[in-house]
Amino acid sequence: MKPNPTHRAAAAAVSVIAIFGLTSFLEANLETDAETPSALIQRVVTQTTRSGIAIRATREMRAGTRSGKHMGWMSIETTLSSSGVFNWTIVDEGGSERTRSKVFRALLESESDTWRAGARDAAALTPANYRFTPLPGGRTGQVQIRLTPKRQDPTLIDGVLTVSADGYPMLLEGTLAKSPSFWVKSVRVVKRFGRFAGVALPTTVESTADLKMFGESTFTMQYRYSEVNGRPIPQAMASIAP
Repeated sequence: MKPNPTHRAAAAAVSVIAIFGLTSFLEANLETDAETPSALIQRVVTQTTRSGIAIRATREMRAGTRSGKHMGWMSIETTLSSSGVFNWTIVDEGGSERTRSKVFRALLESESDTWRAGARDAAALTPANYRFTPLPGGRTGQVQIRLTPKRQDPTLIDGVLTVSADGYPMLLEGTLAKSPSFWVKSVRVVKRFGRFAGVALPTTVESTADLKMFGESTFTMQYRYSEVNGRPIPQAMASIAP
């Protein structure tokens, strides 16, 4: 049976989210001295490009349409080696078989391919991909940075990155710079981060895709870390965001 446009669109929308999943971790180096926004941006960019982080985590994924159709969920265990090898194993799953196959497995295979090909730099927070503009205001102890993609690419996000005063990401909100499919009008992304063993990692990724003729489709992915760079993460801290 051929996959219907709803599943093709949803799969396209969330598969690009994987490229901006573990591919955008940062190391949080504590700084006590005051620093200009431009210097902070440069430090964030420098941290983004580092590699060699080993991670063990579980993820919970859910997806479906706003109407409740095609709802599915999946729990997986993942490992990322310091050499960039990503592996995943399904622990439990339920709901729509099509969603699990065409969305979740497609996402995980896409992420595996990205790491295998060494292609994560294509979505990284670097000057090659983005223009960075510090925004005025913001809460005390936080800096907001406008991210403007330098090209129309479905792996890039047009939005705002909120970082702490010491330079690690807290929140990323925006829309994909380009639709990943003819059937997708737009994709809104919200990504939250926490700090684990001195490394800033995503804790939650949420996306809402506006599909032509089918309305909204939602996707959420929650992370729980058990080990980062060989250091066990206490369960009480495994998924805490700042």
